[in-house]
Amino acid sequence: MADLGKDDARINWWKVLGIGLIPIVIIFAAFYIGVKSIGTENYNELVGFIDEKFGMLGVFLYVFVVDTLILPLSPDFVFPIVAGMPWYEVIPVIGFASALGGAVSYLIGRVLIKVPIIDKYVEKAKDKWGKYINRYGIVFVILSTLTPIPFSTVCMAAGAVRLSSRKVLPCCLFRILRMGIYYFLFRAGLVLS
Repeated sequence: MADLGKDDARINWWKVLGIGLIPIVIIFAAFYIGVKSIGTENYNELVGFIDEKFGMLGVFLYVFVVDTLILPLSPDFVFPIVAGMPWYEVIPVIGFASALGGAVSYLIGRVLIKVPIIDKYVEKAKDKWGKYINRYGIVFVILSTLTPIPFSTVCMAAGAVRLSSRKVLPCCLFRILRMGIYYFLFRAGLVLS
């Protein structure tokens, strides 16, 4: 990778955070309005139906797949569904699924960079996020675990630029903290409804 000038790798963290918060604010507002519209009792029936049909395994698989692959989805879409479930069941499941997804995404980045056909697609993520990962290293990975910065993309790019697995993989566990914070924010929104 070319040597970066000081200004090339400078990030306006407030802008990144602000833009990244837009989807979660929209999801939270839609959740609040939806629960207000249908009522808490109907919401609880819907949660019971989803829990009965898909269970925690379905929640785990959704979060794992979304945080493993670069998809136009967010693990945050699961919070309106799980906000009515007990925290001691939800947070470990979605936290571990997300952390595991990030670790697998990192490993995919390490492997895919070696496949010539796929290399050009990995290069796009590397071009977009690689210079920040090279400059800010593990701090950027930790920020992606806690903020709306695309976690799977950053983990895959960290693998592609060969950031140390001994540093990246333990940092994925910060994702459990993020999932706990978001869960309790949505839970508070449910209580306020």
